[in-house]
Amino acid sequence: MSSGATVGPNAGLSSTPQPVLLQTVVGGYVFDAVLQAQHDATLTITTNPVETGAALTDNSYVNPSKLTLQIGMSDVLKDRIPGQFSGGPSRSVTAYQALKQLQMSRIPVAVTTRLGTYPSMLVAEISVTDDNTTAYGLKATVTLQEILVATVQVVKISSRPQVTGSTNSGTVQPVAPNQSILSQILQALTGSPQLAGQ
Repeated sequence: MSSGATVGPNAGLSSTPQPVLLQTVVGGYVFDAVLQAQHDATLTITTNPVETGAALTDNSYVNPSKLTLQIGMSDVLKDRIPGQFSGGPSRSVTAYQALKQLQMSRIPVAVTTRLGTYPSMLVAEISVTDDNTTAYGLKATVTLQEILVATVQVVKISSRPQVTGSTNSGTVQPVAPNQSILSQILQALTGSPQLAGQ
């Protein structure tokens, strides 16, 4: 997709606007056109009610970024990267199969847009409408979501190994069982301890 804006140090000197190529790359694939790119970045703010009835904020965290692209492909154009969408029935079908392969592989890919680069994205959804207007092309809506990866670090607390076999459990004292009320009444009447069942 191109823009008619004039950029560079001599932008005000030229009377003819110079087109600037704004290339969007999804997992190494460069499609014919990205008609629209929607960037979603959200922050979750936690709230906890207190005794006075108000909800207080004690934490917040960043949610994974989402990117929704409307991609256009045509069977009559040439690949921007030679041979990228060749080898299939048509360029549009090969592009759709490439998107499906990115989704099915479940391997994070890098996505570069004009507004920024997302190093770790997964294809969450592919929506394609096939009708008479797309007989020789492809118009797809692709939703990608960022994968947040946690880093794990092992910390050694003590250099001495923990030995559980030699732990002193102390002296165990026998405890007399509790007598039932019936046993206590029989003992009081007869003067000798008896079991309730005797």
